[in-house]
Amino acid sequence: MGFGFVVARFSLFLSKLAAVRQGGEPAAELSVWIGAAMVALGATVNGVAAVRHVRLLRKLGAGGPYRPAVWSLRIITTLALAVLGAALAVYLVLHQVP
Repeated sequence: MGFGFVVARFSLFLSKLAAVRQGGEPAAELSVWIGAAMVALGATVNGVAAVRHVRLLRKLGAGGPYRPAVWSLRIITTLALAVLGAALAVYLVLHQVP
């Protein structure tokens, strides 16, 4: 979530840089969306992790076995962050400030 906030605020830096160089319209809109997506992903992961933790504690308290799933929350989160990070990297390369 913290990194998403930094990415979203990065657009402010790009806007100021474009204004100083008078490069016209700043190319910073996508970083706001990617940063917001990272913040939302972090909040969602926190909520889902809390629910799964409570369910696991109840299951273990009732004497049930622990069987990890094939697709864990860690794997899904890692893949989502990799996609968002790659999108941000491509965006930054394509919209370099001269």
